[in-house]
Amino acid sequence: MHLEQKFPQKRAFITGAASGLGLAICKRLAPGGWRLLIADINEARLEEAATTLRALGAETEQLVLDVTDLSALESAADQITQRWGGVDMVFNNAGIATAGAIDELTIGDWERTINIDLWSVIHGCRIFTPILKAQGGGYIVNTASSAGTLAGPEMAAYNVAKAGVVSLSETLKTELEKDNIGVSVICPTVFVTSLGETLTGHRQMEDNLIRQLEASKVTADDIVDDMMRAIEKNRLYVITQADAKWGWRIKRFFPELYTSLISYLYSNKKWIYSE
Repeated sequence: MHLEQKFPQKRAFITGAASGLGLAICKRLAPGGWRLLIADINEARLEEAATTLRALGAETEQLVLDVTDLSALESAADQITQRWGGVDMVFNNAGIATAGAIDELTIGDWERTINIDLWSVIHGCRIFTPILKAQGGGYIVNTASSAGTLAGPEMAAYNVAKAGVVSLSETLKTELEKDNIGVSVICPTVFVTSLGETLTGHRQMEDNLIRQLEASKVTADDIVDDMMRAIEKNRLYVITQADAKWGWRIKRFFPELYTSLISYLYSNKKWIYSE
């Protein structure tokens, strides 16, 4: 079923909406006349995004939001409920990237990554689920990463956070089915996005990731294409790229072979681990 037919009131809440994947999601919804509450911590970019989305046909409200602030997310839920009477789609999309060996990552790195990439998604699901239940249904889309399914070396904090998002989404997919609430989780590898801005490049693995992001030919629009198909079919996993798909399959069916393969690539500085 087409998105506008599935959700005729066309109300959505999106975090990390001012750039990257979040903005691409908003741009896809805007021409359909969606009512979008867009949230981001970057006020200047958020204002630019709002202007762009209104020009594309969306009714847009913007909210400068720190997704680690539980009370701020609760206020966002109150705002969209008061403004439009509810919400049809919730995109828990905001996130950062972190990379480095286990003995390089600081406690601050761990706390910031877990708070932004995992706790914000937990908060978003907890806060909006009662609203979706009360109105008879809706949809939740959580942005994870192939890091959450493939667990490559020198990305421990990021892997743990994104694996948590995958597990949460899998849980809610079955738990909320009876309430007519769909759930999808996005698990891309590298694609053209602003995520690299959250990496300092001070560690070798961060520098490697920045180079991979800059060289990628996969765009946010490619991920959104697959995401939209998943929503229309009520499909849980959005694993778009071939490397993400094959890595996930090999790990699921041949876990020991997978770890041996990644260990070989890492030890011999091949693929994303090359310096």
